[in-house]
Amino acid sequence: MESDNQNGAKTTVPVYLSFKTFQSAVQSLRTHGLPNTLDRTAFGSRSGAEQTQILSAFRFLGLTDDKERTQESLRVLVKAAENSVEEKQIIAALLQTRYANAIALNLEAATPAQLEKVIGDYGAGGATRDRAVRFFVKAAEYAGIKLSSRLTARKPRSASAPASNGEGQGSDQPPRRTRRRNATPATLPSVGGQIKTVSLPQVGGTLTVSGTFNYFDLEGDERELVLGIIDQLKAFEKKNKDE
Repeated sequence: MESDNQNGAKTTVPVYLSFKTFQSAVQSLRTHGLPNTLDRTAFGSRSGAEQTQILSAFRFLGLTDDKERTQESLRVLVKAAENSVEEKQIIAALLQTRYANAIALNLEAATPAQLEKVIGDYGAGGATRDRAVRFFVKAAEYAGIKLSSRLTARKPRSASAPASNGEGQGSDQPPRRTRRRNATPATLPSVGGQIKTVSLPQVGGTLTVSGTFNYFDLEGDERELVLGIIDQLKAFEKKNKDE
């Protein structure tokens, strides 16, 4: 999701992958080395969707430029030890710079709707905006930026989220998503069947994957997990066919 700004440089929407995935991507660069220019193959173990999100996140945070060239801020972040005070300080500085309008909200008293609007103004909408808000909240918590209890009490949702059933909710609490227990179970999407089976020629066997959930209820990290599994199965099957 890119556009051109007035200077002709590519910009991206706010970071919309999970904060854990962002941390894992940075740690991968610590382990395997930091190239002068990043591309998808720098995160080869990730699904295609995750690779896109990671590169977009790095651009938005100023860790790379619009041509994916490594910036000094990324070199400093990679040099810092994982979970160190230094790393948290670097991430705090990135948030203060790249999310200046959000920081200006007085986050110790801000409401979810206020934060959602600011994140949306950066160019994210719908489900992408909701995921971008979750990233900001998790990153801010990790970096030690003080947030209001309204922001940390739940996963931020848009005002259009499904209504709560009211159980255990105060009048000032946001809606809570309820699980539809009578939903018809669905399996992972597959070609020509209700399950996905791939051959494992080296061990002379097969691998079969199925799911007992409603596919259309997937969201957030669970959606990324399922789609990642599907992408890996398809890629493995295609590779074996090509060989």
